[in-house]
Amino acid sequence: MFKKILYPTKFEEFSLPILQNITCLRRAGLEEVILLHVIDPGNLYTEVDGGIPIAVDTIRKAITSSIDLMREAASRRLSAYADYLCSEGIKVKTELATGRVVSEILRTATENDVSLIVAGRQKRDVLGEIFVGSTTDRVIRKAKAPILVARYHTLRMAGDEVQERFCTDMFRKILYTTDWSPNAERAKMYLPMLRGAGTSELVVVHVLEEFANFVDVPYEMKVEALAVATRNSQDNLDRLTRELEAEGFRVKASLLCGKPYREIMRVATEENVSMIVMGSYGKSLMQGILWGNVSQRVVEYSEKPVLVVK
Repeated sequence: MFKKILYPTKFEEFSLPILQNITCLRRAGLEEVILLHVIDPGNLYTEVDGGIPIAVDTIRKAITSSIDLMREAASRRLSAYADYLCSEGIKVKTELATGRVVSEILRTATENDVSLIVAGRQKRDVLGEIFVGSTTDRVIRKAKAPILVARYHTLRMAGDEVQERFCTDMFRKILYTTDWSPNAERAKMYLPMLRGAGTSELVVVHVLEEFANFVDVPYEMKVEALAVATRNSQDNLDRLTRELEAEGFRVKASLLCGKPYREIMRVATEENVSMIVMGSYGKSLMQGILWGNVSQRVVEYSEKPVLVVK
């Protein structure tokens, strides 16, 4: 399914290690990687002399010169990335674009009919602040292809010390979370392919949302709904476990209750998974409405790489 991957890069510190990580998808059918670097002229404008704008012609010439230099430098770095991929037996296409970053990523993905977009991330703030960034967030919202948000390096506090963590084998052990929605079912279709990339173990999680959140529902209805939902969900998990075991995976399935994104991240940490695979949104058990905050929060706060499938 991941025959053609789009990898936009700003040449951050861990861009190449992330690229090296995903080359194992060659065993799962990867044929081509499109390397993209986007130069946004809007970020090159500046003011000088106490805020007095430079003459328009001067600005235009300065920006043109800067873009030319940036394209030359980016071309060299893309070539180095391309040489590495070619040495791994993967076909490569490099693109240098000028324009708005998100628009160019989406355009390139559509024109090349890619099957996956990889969005690399840099270091996570020690205090755990929001770190996804507007570019990644907007690509996830607007792209039609699945998005792999790949963390390579994170920082966290352990007592009084800062610990660094590196992801060196992101397909080793996968947490697949499902709410039985169509998007979650589409995400499930990618699991057998990831087995070819080295995944042998799956942690499968379904989270029943806390019924205390539904304040307008009588207590008796909450209890009955929870009992029915628990029985149905456990039956679904049992069937899913048998299905995935038949594919050759070792499976550990859990039915949980609580805040979905918190439970997903807790299990991901406790089970030491290397990646989370999930649909792009879920469905409220009681209200039957679509919500998008679960996948968004997991992508935003998780220390693990996250594959989001629409």
